[in-house]
Amino acid sequence: MNKILIAVAALVALLAYGAWNFFQVPAAAPVLSNTAGGATKLAAATSANGGSAAAPYVVAKAAATTGRPVIAVMQSPNRIEFEKGRHLKQFYDRYIANPEAADAETKYLAAAAIEACQWRTRNQQPTEADKTRFLGRLKENDPNNQQRIEAFTRISEQCEGFQGTNLTAADASRLYREAAAAGDPAAKVAVAAEQFREQARTATGIEGRRLSEDQLGMIRDALSSGDPMAMQRAGMLLTYGSTQLAERTLGPDGNPFNPRDMGPAWTMAACDRGANCGPDNTRMLNGCAYQGQCGYQTLESYMQFNELPPNVYLAALQNQALINNAIAQGHWDWLGIAPGMGRTVTNPPAPTRPATKNGK
Repeated sequence: MNKILIAVAALVALLAYGAWNFFQVPAAAPVLSNTAGGATKLAAATSANGGSAAAPYVVAKAAATTGRPVIAVMQSPNRIEFEKGRHLKQFYDRYIANPEAADAETKYLAAAAIEACQWRTRNQQPTEADKTRFLGRLKENDPNNQQRIEAFTRISEQCEGFQGTNLTAADASRLYREAAAAGDPAAKVAVAAEQFREQARTATGIEGRRLSEDQLGMIRDALSSGDPMAMQRAGMLLTYGSTQLAERTLGPDGNPFNPRDMGPAWTMAACDRGANCGPDNTRMLNGCAYQGQCGYQTLESYMQFNELPPNVYLAALQNQALINNAIAQGHWDWLGIAPGMGRTVTNPPAPTRPATKNGK
């Protein structure tokens, strides 16, 4: 029995040592910190409770003691208001009140509101029957019921006011193009994604569905801005929307690309830069309302305990550090988006789509 206990203890120690070594980052690639003390989530992931700190993300004021670069929170007040807003129609109203004077951000947020609420523009809205069905799913005496009802109400309110406006995806696309031309970083990614989708209609094979050099340039510019909305859009396009990273390796060590690990990493990297990753995040509201997963204070903790297996969560943390370092140091090859890594084949032109009734 003693020999068995000794063997088990040795195995546990070996695993602990291996995990510690796995998360050590080489000195040549310092991990960006999101706290003034320089502690990283990689270290937090191996702490006694197995999770990361639940405290809100903050801007580090200095890193003199660690020599590590600092992540600056880049979210603008208007973007914060948009992500936390209970009613998105106000952002379209601000644009339409004076379209000629609207700046790049105003146009981008108006487009994002239209994109998020297209289903409401055709007089579609939650009915009393929908609300009754939702309430019927709640279990009696569930302590989360009140939170679930509040989350459902919050989600239902987001697109109020869009009924009957008849705004379409074409309207959002036009505003994205105008905002991109005026310099909005997230709009640039939206335009790159739209261009890619059109070109991919005639593409074949992995190489044909990679991004063009121009599109990669737009993504690099957007990521360099530090805008979390741009980062979220870029991460979606690179991880799920294209084959840009397929059959390629990432980071200084040439690790194989895995969308299962990389998608969450982009989300958490956007949190570092000020994206709304608190309890009123839309993803968390949906999880609370429809799945009863309530009470989480950060999107990361929600993902860790509801969406990601432990090995995927830990890999996502490592990729989060990779993304932050690659952007900070300009190592675009680590992310598979360096100049020269774009599509090497020419796709046939996509057939012309019929014009919409408003000609846009």
